[in-house]
Formats: sequence, C-alpha cells, structure tokens
Amino acid sequence: MNRQVKEEVLGSIKLLKMRFPKILLLLDKATWNKNDYIIEYLEYARIDYMFFPTGASDLNPVEECWRQTRDNVTANISSNSEEELWNNLESYWEKQPFMHDVLNYLIP
Repeated sequence: MNRQVKEEVLGSIKLLKMRFPKILLLLDKATWNKNDYIIEYLEYARIDYMFFPTGASDLNPVEECWRQTRDNVTANISSNSEEELWNNLESYWEKQPFMHDVLNYLIP
C-alpha cells in the first residue's frame, strides 16, 4: 500500500479475497481497519475477521516484526539520511526471518 487509508486497505482486502476466497483476517484496531467502510465490506463479502485485543500488541505478528526492527536497526542509531535509513532497513528485512506463530494464541 502507498498509504494506510481505508481506500487502500479495502483494495488490499479485495486482492486477498480474490487470491484466498476463504480467509480469516486478524486486524489491529487502527482507524483504517475498524471504520464502517471496511467493516461493511467485510460483512458484505462474508469475510471472517477478528481484532487483536487492545493493549495486546505482543499478539500481533506485525508489531513483533517492528519490535525486532527497532531493537536491531533503529534503536539508538542515527542515520545520515533518509536513504541510509531505508538501506539499513531493507538490508535487515531481506536477511531477517521473522518467526511468530500466531496460531499459538488462537488455539486453546
């Protein structure tokens, strides 16, 4: 997505629905995910969805990836330019296998 706004989120959801007709979306409670525009489409398209609990960012695999990135790339480090920052981030993401089994949280 170019920007995290409801129109871009909806476009991504539609692409996911085409690729995976039967899906369960796990969403955080960002405004671009929980607005009426998105929820109405999810219900219309019969896409099952759940929201991560408030204050439980440790359950969200995306937040875990950001935590690891902060710890290993951006914490207490100053970049000389935006380009240098992007290069450092891309280099890290290309070689970092992010491991987070969200099913551990969904199966009792």
